Amino acid sequence: MKTLIITLLTTHIATGIIALLVGLIPMFSKKGSRLHNRAGLVYVYCMITVAITALLLCALQPFKMMRLFLTGIAVFSFYLSVTGWRATKQKRSGPTNFDRILTYVTLAVSISMIGFGLYLITQSSNSFFPTLFTFFGALTGLFARQDIRQFSHPTEDMHWFFQHFTRMGGSYIATFTAALVTNAGRIIPGNAPIWTHTVAWIAPAVLGGLMIRKTVRYYKQKFAATKSASA
Repeated sequence: MKTLIITLLTTHIATGIIALLVGLIPMFSKKGSRLHNRAGLVYVYCMITVAITALLLCALQPFKMMRLFLTGIAVFSFYLSVTGWRATKQKRSGPTNFDRILTYVTLAVSISMIGFGLYLITQSSNSFFPTLFTFFGALTGLFARQDIRQFSHPTEDMHWFFQHFTRMGGSYIATFTAALVTNAGRIIPGNAPIWTHTVAWIAPAVLGGLMIRKTVRYYKQKFAATKSASA
């Protein structure tokens, strides 16, 4: 069992590091290029591996609140990265049975996460990590519900395009946050103010969210200008 745990942990850490490094390539490479596509696919495979190993490590090791949080964020990052990747496959033919099954299974998992998280909140004296776990369960469920509605009620012509980069970006932000929080004790000096740890929790989401919002606005203006010129 010890060998299995070490193997899973090593794989989890290694693929997480690779995801953080490789995930930068699609952001700065030409959209639709071979480099962009190949690097993005490697990132998705890494996130799938990270999620699977996180679930196994949580199940096979003694229960810890921090491990619970990492499992929740791994599930959330997994769903964002896979649906972000699958969005590029839906631009012509729309969602497939695989997409629908993935979404409904994820919705069921998110409901289970919420239920277990709420149970832990009522049973634990420290509700910080159970609350985070419940939050990520709810957030994952919101995205899954959004996708279910999208299956039958598409909202815009370029929905797949915006879903692709917003979800891949969101997945990267969540993964980066998990890595930063896990290693905060090694990065932030011991005598640093307590607020620096809070910054580690929220800064990636705030800065990354602003960057994604700016990118969405840029492409919407670009597409609108192209459409007007064509008309």
